[in-house]
Amino acid sequence: MESCHILDLNTIRKSLNEVQKQFESIRTQLDEQRDPPDDMVCDNMLQGYALIDKLITEGADLFDLQQIDWMIEINTMVLCGADPERRKEFSRHIAMTRSRFFDSSEGGARDLLEWHRLHRGESAWKQAAGVFVRILSKPQLFIEGNHRSASLIASFLLVREGLPPFVLSTDNAVGFFNPASVIRRVPKNGLSALFRLPKIKKKYAAFLEDHASSKFLLKKHKRATKNRAR
Repeated sequence: MESCHILDLNTIRKSLNEVQKQFESIRTQLDEQRDPPDDMVCDNMLQGYALIDKLITEGADLFDLQQIDWMIEINTMVLCGADPERRKEFSRHIAMTRSRFFDSSEGGARDLLEWHRLHRGESAWKQAAGVFVRILSKPQLFIEGNHRSASLIASFLLVREGLPPFVLSTDNAVGFFNPASVIRRVPKNGLSALFRLPKIKKKYAAFLEDHASSKFLLKKHKRATKNRAR
């Protein structure tokens, strides 16, 4: 029986593991010091990519208000994986994240959905970059795990249009982490955001496109035949 998977999870795993091995060298080039990704972080990210794969093949839409709970699940996956015991241990944190996600008047779900609604006519690269910036900028969408969750949600937008996901690699790690350190200090709203965020989005869209690799795809998603970008 033919596989219905879109993402090459084995190749994604190899890329994440290579970042682990080379992280001491990568860390010397970072503007802010970061802990190396441990096995649990990599395993949880891989489960996150598997979830993205599943959602796209089933035709889910993270940006449909009726399905937006999947974003909470993505964040839970990168923090806890699918292990029921670990999720039980973090149940209070998950509940607090859910409350922040839905109740925040500045940086919550409503803000993200509204941004996406206003920009859905843009290319998938710009949509993915803008969503990444919107999640990471101040205040961040989730309590923890914003970088990883934003990468997966941005990848969802790319992959459903037949484009490669963003996957951390030794080639793109520095270019990913350094701008992300800047983004998380920029407010979502106000005069600074008005001038800075569009420029950051444009640069990050170019970064995503420059580092796109088809090796992470087993096949293109059927929506790739629909050219909605402009």
